[in-house]
Amino acid sequence: MVFPPIYHHTGLETSGGATRVAQLVVDGLRRRNVETNHSFELAEKQDGTAILPNDFGRYLPGNAIGHLHSTGNWPDLLTSISARARVVITMHDCELFTGGCPYPLDCADLDEKCADPCSRNFPEAESLKKQKLHQVQRLEPALVAPSRWMARLAKTHLYRSVTVVPNGIPWPEQPVSKRVARRKLGLHNAARVAVFAAHGGMNAAYKSGDAWKDIWTALKARMPRLVCFAVGGDREEQQGDLILWPYVDRARLSLLMNAADVLLYPTRADNHSLVVLEAMSCSLPVVAYSVGGIPEQVTDQYTGLLVPSGRNKVFIDAAELLLSDPAMIRQMGVDAFDSGRKRFDSERMVEGYMSVYKSLIGE
Repeated sequence: MVFPPIYHHTGLETSGGATRVAQLVVDGLRRRNVETNHSFELAEKQDGTAILPNDFGRYLPGNAIGHLHSTGNWPDLLTSISARARVVITMHDCELFTGGCPYPLDCADLDEKCADPCSRNFPEAESLKKQKLHQVQRLEPALVAPSRWMARLAKTHLYRSVTVVPNGIPWPEQPVSKRVARRKLGLHNAARVAVFAAHGGMNAAYKSGDAWKDIWTALKARMPRLVCFAVGGDREEQQGDLILWPYVDRARLSLLMNAADVLLYPTRADNHSLVVLEAMSCSLPVVAYSVGGIPEQVTDQYTGLLVPSGRNKVFIDAAELLLSDPAMIRQMGVDAFDSGRKRFDSERMVEGYMSVYKSLIGE
């Protein structure tokens, strides 16, 4: 089958889960000799070129498939595209069908009209929600969600079928030895090491960044030999055995995860987290809240431990249980690596999107 060009579009150029997924798909398509392109709204490299949302349609060739991943303005981006165009939209969060919030959490207005004024201060939320729905109905795109959880939500609010293509990352043949990784980081082999990681660090609202220090303090009181890294903030600092790291490159984060015993991931909302996949690819078990698409990644009692959302004490108890049992850490780490390699390798993700493109061509 001869493929048309595939034009991917994201809001950011060098950061963000949507951008990374889009680039992995672009790389996979190029390996398959499919013509492809990746445009951005915010070019973060000095030589980067930005395409504003309302200009994307003008740059989309008539024979191409437009694959939209993220944007700072869904109505303008969708309006710019001709109704004759073939379009794929991957929903990396909920913004396509809400009044502005990436994740509605416990918003009572999600299933009805957005409140006026919006309780979370999104301006003209109901009007924005209607504009996006109108454009989706006009374009009739192929909708994709990385998780079944997101697919169910999107189908309810956009009244269209949704294909599930789980996120993927390049999977190593085997993880780096924990002993080797610790030696490179100067960590003692006998230490217990926990990691928090999220873009924004302790300011990451959806990832419970404001609760990281409380969780750490409680765990440290129970486990005096515990060392913890909090990654993703805006500064580098050491507070006793709590080490704060700013946003680090993927190689550095991977080295830390290979050296650690557990990823602490008290996320309040998530679709299909790349941070969790990074941990699994490093044989790192995860303790997380059972929200969104997380249970589709982490199997409770097998590749990590899941606890009810918002239950901080239960989360701390689960983390202590795992950190206190080296045998459980090793076995869950092995199972996480093997499970993830079968389900979440980036090549499998690319093949999933190839199937979506084929369905559009067939139509």
